[in-house]
Amino acid sequence: MLNENPMNSRDVISNSSGITQSAERCESKVVDSSTLNECSNQNYIPMGRTGPLVAKIPVVLSDVEVQINLESQIKLAERILDIKTVDKHVCLTQCKLIPYTNKLFISGYIQKNIQFSTINCSNETSSSGNIQHTTVNVPFKCVTKIKFSKEPFYGKQYKERLNAFDKSMFSKDQEEDSWIHYSKLYEPIYCELEHARILETDFLNPACDYPNGSSHDKVTGEIVEKMVVYIRLKVLQKQQVCIPEPNGDVVIVEKYDSDSNCNSYKDEDKKYTEIEVGFDPEKGMIGRKVSIYD
Repeated sequence: MLNENPMNSRDVISNSSGITQSAERCESKVVDSSTLNECSNQNYIPMGRTGPLVAKIPVVLSDVEVQINLESQIKLAERILDIKTVDKHVCLTQCKLIPYTNKLFISGYIQKNIQFSTINCSNETSSSGNIQHTTVNVPFKCVTKIKFSKEPFYGKQYKERLNAFDKSMFSKDQEEDSWIHYSKLYEPIYCELEHARILETDFLNPACDYPNGSSHDKVTGEIVEKMVVYIRLKVLQKQQVCIPEPNGDVVIVEKYDSDSNCNSYKDEDKKYTEIEVGFDPEKGMIGRKVSIYD
């Protein structure tokens, strides 16, 4: 009869000195694994109607890079020996243009993940500890003046009172009033974050240094960081834009791959009055006839 190991979650191992030790079993394992085959596909070149036509599309009002200077003091829950690595991401919570001004209000935060080392024990010649991490959000806000390459469109709203003559045709009729109520809304103005660039320097706060027992190392619980953040923004608004007819030679293709298989039937009576165009890297500008019934 086999003896059951009472330490069912630990293994007994012996080191090179013959000393027996126990170690926890690792419960992690590969649950499942499979090799996937590659699926086939068919490539389509986007095609669209030619001009002249009027479309309502996002228009770039301003393309701007904003510089934000930050200095922050971060207090950690543990005392640290040094910083191993820092990861940062820019998150915008507001990007608002005030109507009839060029003032753009920006706010957000820098999400910062700090990996650092701690000291659990030390002696005259060495120190040991763990690698920990802390994630903090460093807020920022600012107002900046932007230059418009395209002016935004704003709405209008007004109420006007109209009066008529009385029967004598000499004074205002006090018994009758007419009003005009007019309201025209405008498309919202919004921002898109193109990219962000962060230049930073982090300091361990010397004012919070503590001697670490017999070790000559000092530990601290605070970090002072200085950052220069560059945020590239596009300010956009949907506007009606006239798209002219394209210039240049167009290669007309009789049959194109983007035709749907469900429309493979022939109809000789269809009338073709439009041309769709696209760009083929091999053929250049291409076009095809499009029925007015499609």
